[in-house]
Amino acid sequence: MTIYTYKARNRQGELINGSFEAEDERSVAANLDRLGYSVIEVIPKGGGLSFSLAGVFGRFQCIHKQEVIVFTRQLATLIHSGMALSHGLATICEQTTNKKFKLILENVCQSVQQGTSFSETLSRYPAVFPELFVSMIEVGEAGGMLDKVLDRLAALGIQELDISSRIKSALMYPIVLVVVAFLIVNFLMVGVLPKFVMVFRASQASLPLPTQIVLGLSWILRKLWFPILVCLGLAGLWFRSYLRRPEGKFKFHNWMLGLPIFGKLYNKVQISRFARTLSALTSSGITLLHGLMVVEKTITNVVIRKEIQNIRIAISEGRPLVEPFKASSVFSPMVVQMISTGEKSGKLDQVLEEIAGFYDPEIEYTIKNLTALLEPFMLLAMGIMVAFIALSVLLPIFNLIKVFRG
Repeated sequence: MTIYTYKARNRQGELINGSFEAEDERSVAANLDRLGYSVIEVIPKGGGLSFSLAGVFGRFQCIHKQEVIVFTRQLATLIHSGMALSHGLATICEQTTNKKFKLILENVCQSVQQGTSFSETLSRYPAVFPELFVSMIEVGEAGGMLDKVLDRLAALGIQELDISSRIKSALMYPIVLVVVAFLIVNFLMVGVLPKFVMVFRASQASLPLPTQIVLGLSWILRKLWFPILVCLGLAGLWFRSYLRRPEGKFKFHNWMLGLPIFGKLYNKVQISRFARTLSALTSSGITLLHGLMVVEKTITNVVIRKEIQNIRIAISEGRPLVEPFKASSVFSPMVVQMISTGEKSGKLDQVLEEIAGFYDPEIEYTIKNLTALLEPFMLLAMGIMVAFIALSVLLPIFNLIKVFRG
């Protein structure tokens, strides 16, 4: 998507300047034509002779989830206080420091002021406002409860962000240990051991097996590092192309779900996201079938996504809600039982929220167990590696001392 600036005249003949994010100039012209504008000029933003260093860096600036959550919460507060949507958007736009996000909000505000619906405008930026966001906004606009929907979206975003941050913080320590171990081993193999090679060779003494293994690995790292990097790069490219194939991605995601500890954590996170998202959609007034269709696109695991698709198809054929959930191997009996209770009581959205609330402490407990298992294992592995390298250096030194004494 490229940002284009345009010049056009409205039905009153007034000159209008603005910008749009679109795939090409024709898309911009088509959007302007639908608004009733006569297009004069459409050019890519920054396509002229002017140069702005801030604009260059702004183009590469990322829009973080936190910024979207803050925007959602602020807009909900402003609308709830009685402020008009366009005025609220303009107010938030003035306070936004992220150049890229500010430009998008300016376009959104301008489109809303020109009569385009808020949801339709947001749908032009799927990278920032996904289908879940747009669908709930559309329902909020139609039902006159935009502030409540925005509040629910902000709460949903905060919960998702909280889970992902806890997982990242729990895995940070093992990752740091792996990096430190890699640096230490490489320093010993490349920087320290080569200095002992000449001494070992000059002694003409037989080297112990650990020393021979470590010296061989040191030679490989020093002499063949470039072919190793090339092979790793080619392996990475092959794996990337393998994941792009539907069958490859399906097998990999299925393998991830089957991992001993990581698989359980991964599955719980995906089911929690499914339940919380579907609860937010159905409680906002979106039908169950439409909600399942939207949820499919928010689930990153293709195995679970396929199961949700099968459930949606079964419900559309008139089967009871609980039957396809029972037939699925992804959802636990507890989840199936709670969904059955929600279907019978007519409070499915509340039950789904309870399922997500049940899985949240389960996820935290699994993360703690995972961290508790990984930390001693990583420390032990580091100790064994360093001890093996140290032993491979010390053993021939002890042999040389014996030779010199003899």
